[in-house]
Amino acid sequence: MATDTGIARRTSSGRGTARLSAPGWPSAAWGAVAVAIVFVAVTCWWLSRDRSIPIDDAGVHLSTTISVYEALSAGRLLKAFTEAAPYPPLTFLAGALGIFLGGVDVAPPIIALNLVFVPLLALGCYKVGRLAFGPSAGLLAVVFALGSPLVVEEFHELMLDAPEAALVALAVWAILATERFSRPGPSALAGAAVGAGMLSKETFVLFVAGVALVTAARGGRRAWRGIAAFVAAILVIALPWYVYELSTIHQLEGEALGSSGQVSTRIPGIAPPRLSSANLEWYFWSFLNWQLLLPLFVFAATGWVWTIVGFARRRPVSRFAVELVVGAFSSWAAITLTYVHDPRYGMPMIVYLAVFGACWIARLPRLPRAVAATALATAALANVLGVGLGLGHPVATAPTSLDYEQQPDRAMLYASYGLWMGPPSRDGDLLGLLRALRRAGTRAVGWYLEAETDTEFSPPGVAVLARIAGLATVGAVDPARAGSHEALLLHRPAQPGLPPPCIELSDGSGVWVGLGGPGGVRTWSYCPTRSA
Repeated sequence: MATDTGIARRTSSGRGTARLSAPGWPSAAWGAVAVAIVFVAVTCWWLSRDRSIPIDDAGVHLSTTISVYEALSAGRLLKAFTEAAPYPPLTFLAGALGIFLGGVDVAPPIIALNLVFVPLLALGCYKVGRLAFGPSAGLLAVVFALGSPLVVEEFHELMLDAPEAALVALAVWAILATERFSRPGPSALAGAAVGAGMLSKETFVLFVAGVALVTAARGGRRAWRGIAAFVAAILVIALPWYVYELSTIHQLEGEALGSSGQVSTRIPGIAPPRLSSANLEWYFWSFLNWQLLLPLFVFAATGWVWTIVGFARRRPVSRFAVELVVGAFSSWAAITLTYVHDPRYGMPMIVYLAVFGACWIARLPRLPRAVAATALATAALANVLGVGLGLGHPVATAPTSLDYEQQPDRAMLYASYGLWMGPPSRDGDLLGLLRALRRAGTRAVGWYLEAETDTEFSPPGVAVLARIAGLATVGAVDPARAGSHEALLLHRPAQPGLPPPCIELSDGSGVWVGLGGPGGVRTWSYCPTRSA
């Protein structure tokens, strides 16, 4: 395998040299570094502008990260490593590092995830593309990955799927770099990458198993030392947590492998019967309408077909074509066979999608290659401007269906919103309001019962913002039971009979505050930010 160490080859006279040259990075590598830096910078700007309430899982994960930080601060290391269950701890530990450096707030842990995992995602995509198809393919794979809508969106909040995707990309590169497990040292490093990935999310193994198995099979019996080193490194890093949380793992396994009839959800269509066409097509539509959008989907599909045609012609397009095809197909099959679906669950496939989207471009003649590369970069930039910044208007081949999350029977060309997070919201500074309540003497906050299932005013998001502001939470309670040091929040559209809202959210709805005590909460008229 070619490496970046620049080991001098033997001269024509037959004399060998032991001299190592300085690493010379191709311009494509520097381009990949620049793309990653710009991506992180845009995320930092986005976070400086956003005041939105974390939605559901994002609020829960942010709260867990704060708990991990508190456990580390108190020296309770075991608690820090198990606090995140049912999820592994790696992402939360990285977020906790951000809190150590930036304080207990929304942005520091998210910035920490960007600083850790965006470079790893770019590194993995670049190296896989470079190994299989050359430096230009590596650069285009980075542009593809960091310009895909869900990657843009998820690095704006504290979620697990984007870090998992980054570690899948890193692990796939590390496995390919073992030369079919013929080198024990690199094989141990690949095992370390997989072990770390398994501490990001339990589903990690689904996305690297195909590549690892094909690599081992092609290595044959002579690769047993490398395979042993690979497996040993995985067990040393990941096994302790999985053994400690064995009962939790069994529970999650039962949920993942159960039948579609066992799921109870208010979102139709996320758990179709396994062998139904709706199930087999689910992630096709999800990739098309959420993870990639039509332009990037076309690039990835073109590369996939080109690779398959190479097999049919008995002229593989790369020496790693089998590993990549089997890795992608087995990943899709695995997430399709699990019975609850979500567009985010396909994110760890981004390294395969990105490399397939870039590989065929690198093999075109110069002028068509320049045109295709420009088109790919334009599509990626459009996703950043649309999903990340909210510019323009959505363009689709059919109206949006609110009934099905994967949006079947339509194709999304351009979106000005994300799955959960879109452009930064400057309206409704709820965290500022909660901090003002704390300064005014409030010690606990709750919300009126009718807000219990509100999506925009997500209870987990409200709870974690209250925690950041230093307030206890009493959840959804009856206003009549509010204590004298408690404030209740009411979220609803503006309507007659209510005073002006204390803050107004981006969807036009308002948030009112009522203080606990006899008759106080029923007025919904208190607003410390307005009176300040």
